[in-house]
Amino acid sequence: MKISFMTFVAPEWSLEQHLAAAIRYGYDAVEPRCEADHNHGVELDTTKKERAAIKQQFTDAGVELTTIATSRRYALESDHELQESIDLTKQYCDLAADIGASNIRVFGGMTPEGMEFADAKKRVAEALHECGEHAAGCGVYLCMETHDAYSLSSDCVETVRMADHENVAITWDIMHPFRHGESIQTAFNNVKDYVRHCHVHDGVPPEDGGPAGWKIALMGEGEIPHDEAIALLATIDYDGLLSGEWIRAFEPDEILPHDARVMREYIQAAQG
Repeated sequence: MKISFMTFVAPEWSLEQHLAAAIRYGYDAVEPRCEADHNHGVELDTTKKERAAIKQQFTDAGVELTTIATSRRYALESDHELQESIDLTKQYCDLAADIGASNIRVFGGMTPEGMEFADAKKRVAEALHECGEHAAGCGVYLCMETHDAYSLSSDCVETVRMADHENVAITWDIMHPFRHGESIQTAFNNVKDYVRHCHVHDGVPPEDGGPAGWKIALMGEGEIPHDEAIALLATIDYDGLLSGEWIRAFEPDEILPHDARVMREYIQAAQG
C-alpha cells in the first residue's frame, strides 16, 4: 500500500513543485488532476515529446505516476454529449499510456432530470464497456469513483458489474459512501473485488449530520475511520494508492506532512 496526493493540494504548482513536495514529505506518487486548469501540464494537448518528458520527470524523481484524475462522466441525457465524453475518455487512455499511468479516474455523474436511475446506470455501464475496450488496448484501467449519484458503493459496483469489462474497475473514495450512510465494512465488502485506487480525505459532518456540507479535516481529526478502511484493504493485500484529495482545504505544508505521517501509521498498524 502506497501513499499519493492529487494536484488539487496546490493547483498553481508546476509539475516540478509537486514532485519536489512528494520527495520532501515522503509520498510515493502524485496524481495529476486533468480538466481543472492546474499548472502541472498533464493534459490532452501535450505533444508526444512533452508526454515523454513528463514520464521521464517522474522516473528521474523516483515518484510514481499510476493514476490521472479526469472529469469524464457518462450519465448524460444527450447522445452527442455522451459520445463526446466517450471520445475524450479514449483520448485520456492514450495520454495515460504515453506517460506511464495505468489508471484513469472517471465518474458516473448525477442522474439527469427526468431519467430513471436504472436507465442512467445502464447508460453509464454501456459507456464504460466501450471505453474499457479502448483502455484494454492501451493497458489502462477505467476506475469509476464512488461519487455523485454513485456515492453508495452498492450502486457503483452494480454499474461496474453491468459494464462487464475486465478493464473497468473502481476508485473507492472512502468519504462518500460513509457520509451517505454506508459503513466502512459494507463499502469495503462491495468494492473489494474491483478496487484499484483509493481517494482519502477525512471530514467533519454538518450539524444536521446529513451527507451534504462535510468539511475536509486533517487525517485522524475528522469522523471518517480511515484506519479501519486501511486495515480492511490490507486483508486483500491491496497494493494500490491511498491518494489524498484535498481541494484547497489546507496549506500544502500543513496537510501534506500531517496526512503522510498518519497514513503511514495506519498502514504500519494494518500490516503489522
